[in-house]
Amino acid sequence: MKKFLLILLACVATTITALAANVTVTFNNNQNMEGELINLTDTSLVIRAYYAATGNKEITIYPERVKYFNISGIGRYNVEDGKFVPSEKAKAKLEKTRVERQAHAQLVSERAANPNLVIGNALKKTGGVCMGIGIPSAIVGAILVGVGNSGVDTGGKADEVAAKAKTKANCAAAGYVLLPMGAALTIVGIPLNVHGKRIAEMNINYTGNGAGLSFNF
Repeated sequence: MKKFLLILLACVATTITALAANVTVTFNNNQNMEGELINLTDTSLVIRAYYAATGNKEITIYPERVKYFNISGIGRYNVEDGKFVPSEKAKAKLEKTRVERQAHAQLVSERAANPNLVIGNALKKTGGVCMGIGIPSAIVGAILVGVGNSGVDTGGKADEVAAKAKTKANCAAAGYVLLPMGAALTIVGIPLNVHGKRIAEMNINYTGNGAGLSFNF
């Protein structure tokens, strides 16, 4: 179990450092020190303390001087058998961070190996956004145009009839804007989505005679 913790700590040490996390150290004499995390192993903690007296220098802290410390976004580390050991909450956070970084690295690797996937997904996303805005806009615009061009009830007082006519005119004006805008976005979004899907499914096959393209439909 301890070996697993050490491996886990080693895997995420670089990750924690890259986050420029804040550390609050509680020493055995109950005094506290805060600083920016520089490096962490199971036997040493390096921070840049937030105190002018330190001259903004890096300070190395060893387990024998520490009761515990907290890393922002990670959790608490205790001292056990002369080594820094993450709490259960911190271990869960470290494992989650490790898995997320591994998944991200795999995604970056896949994208680098298949740039068509990146381009295709970008086009699909753009097309989806255009259609997501365009279709509702076109529908609402058509409704407003219909309402605005419907007849006005001339019965009643003159000021009421005028108010109704003005409302219908405003509906028609708004509809004349929304309907063509929504239609245009929908017309643009459909081919973007279709072509994006085709590009994403395009494979580049390398053979001994060179590179060839294959399409999956």
